[in-house]
Amino acid sequence: MSSVVVLSPDQPVLHRGRRATFLHLSRGEAIIRYWGGSHAMSVPPESLSLPPTRRAARSSRPLAARDEPLAREVAARDAAALQQRLST
Repeated sequence: MSSVVVLSPDQPVLHRGRRATFLHLSRGEAIIRYWGGSHAMSVPPESLSLPPTRRAARSSRPLAARDEPLAREVAARDAAALQQRLST
């Protein structure tokens, strides 16, 4: 079963693993421009894929629980405790 992707102008896409911008369709070919490139080129539309969403990219990294202190908060608390011990 194949999936249908609807592309719109200036949409980020991937072509063979490279980031590109979809420009438009012409005679059944997708016209794209690689990021950082200046020339447009035609490729088969089925060779394009959508880049991973930001949410998917973020979910692959482990996240701290909301009630778990961040490293900088722990460091600040420890520094304050040390400063207090040194001043007495």
